[in-house]
Amino acid sequence: MRQDRKDVKPRSRVLIVIPILLVVLWAAVWGGASALTPRLSHTAVARMMEIFERLGIGMGDLSFKTSRVSPLLNRIELGGVYARLDLDLSDKVQLQSTVDTQAAEVDLGNPFNLRGSVRLSGLEIRLDASDLPGSLPFDHFANAQLSIENLSLMQPGQTAQDIRRKLKALFLENEAVGNVKFSGDVKLTVEEVELAAHLYTEQDGDRFRLRFRESDIQELSDRKSMGLAPEQIKIVSYYPLRAPVIMSVTDRARDLASQHEPTDVWLRDAHRHVTWSFLLTQHFGPDFAKTVTNAHEKRTGNTPKEHAMDYHNNAIGRRLFADGVAIDTLAERVRKDPDIIRHPDEVESFGEERLLR
Repeated sequence: MRQDRKDVKPRSRVLIVIPILLVVLWAAVWGGASALTPRLSHTAVARMMEIFERLGIGMGDLSFKTSRVSPLLNRIELGGVYARLDLDLSDKVQLQSTVDTQAAEVDLGNPFNLRGSVRLSGLEIRLDASDLPGSLPFDHFANAQLSIENLSLMQPGQTAQDIRRKLKALFLENEAVGNVKFSGDVKLTVEEVELAAHLYTEQDGDRFRLRFRESDIQELSDRKSMGLAPEQIKIVSYYPLRAPVIMSVTDRARDLASQHEPTDVWLRDAHRHVTWSFLLTQHFGPDFAKTVTNAHEKRTGNTPKEHAMDYHNNAIGRRLFADGVAIDTLAERVRKDPDIIRHPDEVESFGEERLLR
């Protein structure tokens, strides 16, 4: 009996000591990892700079203010990250773009397949004109959040390629496959009128697309007195990379119509629709031009004849561009071309067979 009691005490002490020892060891590992994080982060940063340079992206002055590792050793957080960028190493303008983010987080979400995510918050990007891709109309992103998930974090080269591919698809083609989310403010400028518009991603199945808030497009339309219909507001919001050109073209067509036809309201209307459709086709092709102009005709207030006139003249504008007509000859054509409708009362005399849509 005494022997049994003697055995119980050592065993009970072991049961207490083992958990404490495990906690102490874990704390030591955590503390050690935290202490090593700055050194390891700098090493990883140097490695990533080499990888991005091989991808044609220059990076310099990369720094961060703070770094920490999570208690489970599955997440690294960097604070106050700053870098200068060069998206075109072939030109002579070097490292003039900048990226600044309040917090950057790498999270190993699934330790079994070593895949995880990258998140940036408080992000600000300024792109120099030399780095601005032709299809990207925005050179400044502010108050932004960006997250990319399901990345192979243990393969830095593959990670860099995946990040570049997803961002290129989202910001140049407006459609990225896989979980890539963005929200932030950009400057939307139309003929010297500037507005801070909110840009964000919207998910459709496994694809993510950028869009604007419709209220921002409505505000800019009101400030420019464009009179965009609700359907057009929606279209512009769904095509943020095309939004500045769509709105500039709309404004230009209205100004040219007023300039050439200051007194005749119906001739001015014909000129505006022909020119507007012509310019949209020039920039985006006939199908998208038809989508935008048809949306305008869904607005209420016009008579059936007025709608028919506008549909027809929009189609004429697309056809004139396809025929290679010069834009500076449109005013004369609107006045004399027998295929253009200059007044709603002409719709009936045209006949159904001649009316275009």
